[in-house]
Amino acid sequence: MKQRTTEDSHIVQFFIAGNDIIVAIFSYWLSLLIFKGSDLVFHVPDEIKTFFVIVGMSVIPAFVIAPPLFMKRLTYSDNIISRCLFMCTTHLLIVLALKGIVSLTPGMNKVIIFGYVFFSIFLIIERLAIHFFLRKKRHAGRNQRVVIFIGHPWNLENLYDTLKDSSLGYKMAGIFTRQTIPSNIKLTNLGDRSQVIDYLKTHHEVTDVYLVPDEDYIAETKRIYHYCENNLIRFYALPIFIDFLKKRMTLSHIGATPILSARDEPLQDIWNRAVKRTFDITVSGIFLLTVFPVVYLIVGLIIKRQSPGPIIFKQKRNGLDGSEFYCLKFRSMHVNSDADKVQATENDPRKFKFGDFMRRTNIDELPQFINVFFGSMSIVGPRPHMLLHTQEYSKLISNYMVRHWVKPGITGWAQSHGFRGETKTLEQMEERVKADIWYVENWTFFLDLRIIWRTAMNMIQRNEKNAY
Repeated sequence: MKQRTTEDSHIVQFFIAGNDIIVAIFSYWLSLLIFKGSDLVFHVPDEIKTFFVIVGMSVIPAFVIAPPLFMKRLTYSDNIISRCLFMCTTHLLIVLALKGIVSLTPGMNKVIIFGYVFFSIFLIIERLAIHFFLRKKRHAGRNQRVVIFIGHPWNLENLYDTLKDSSLGYKMAGIFTRQTIPSNIKLTNLGDRSQVIDYLKTHHEVTDVYLVPDEDYIAETKRIYHYCENNLIRFYALPIFIDFLKKRMTLSHIGATPILSARDEPLQDIWNRAVKRTFDITVSGIFLLTVFPVVYLIVGLIIKRQSPGPIIFKQKRNGLDGSEFYCLKFRSMHVNSDADKVQATENDPRKFKFGDFMRRTNIDELPQFINVFFGSMSIVGPRPHMLLHTQEYSKLISNYMVRHWVKPGITGWAQSHGFRGETKTLEQMEERVKADIWYVENWTFFLDLRIIWRTAMNMIQRNEKNAY
């Protein structure tokens, strides 16, 4: 009998659900204490008791709809926070739908809203604390999954690099292969795949088998698969059959046919797009109605004083799906004929004094909130490139156009990690594009918030060396 690891344990999941009920009731009780005073809290009317029963019971469907992620080994803090907020919001909607069952005292809506806020905060803190506790325990050798690999080592290199993080709790027992194991893969060669079943029969601690399919070993692969299925061993086949698919793929289905797509794109989901667009409209709208008119007046007067020409510089750039749009900036250079061809350099003679200051402090980018409000840009996304650069780099850099599958942004993952400004070499642009594609594949709302925060900190600390 295989020993269940923590994330598989029904007892642990039952305990978590029970704990969530306690946290929810405490959160709404704390809100009641703040807004209704101690008299009502310690002398609870029947209708309030009924309300707390609703609060507690509503956790169960919310838990089922949005099960926790913090127990999973391969998950990250922003995913955990996002799932907590989803669960708490689902819980709130259920509570609001059921509260009509009881006649509540006036002012309870405020109690409910702040109860939701407290529940969200406490749940996030609890989930993150346990997640980091589990990682620490796994790093110390507890709660392990024992893994063996089968197949060509170079096909398993990326998986090995991921699982070797000791905080994930994977113990890699070795690899079955006839090939030479590269020096960067520290695994014991256990033989060829014809010996796998004999090994599994004597090593009952093995919990996971990762196999690279090979047409020369179809019969062996079937036997290994059936043995794992009948002996409580999780079997994973890596869909690696041609070299260019050595990356993360996404499995989906068309009818009953399994399909592998080249990448996961969270912003293909209409709900994710709605969340991102709502945030863009809200933030850009507030900024344009409050701060921007004052900034425009001051900046415009200085630009006009130092350099004749328009205040706003408009340049055609490529956006979502490669479409062209006019990207807006405060003009930071004297009017010149090379604006659509040549990147700005550190000591570019085309810049006037205040223009140089604007570029170093990112003030020149502020009109792009107009682009954001009207939908051609987002606050966060890959930086839009001028048309000439898109034409050139799309021929030189593999997968360059993937960055256009999301809206361009005022700031982005690449820019927040130092890939901004002038690109002096092709390698620099390749690194920027790689970062942009990572963002396309890994978007979350909290990743956007993280990028905005990191960008703000870089500006305050003057860490943007290429801002010129």
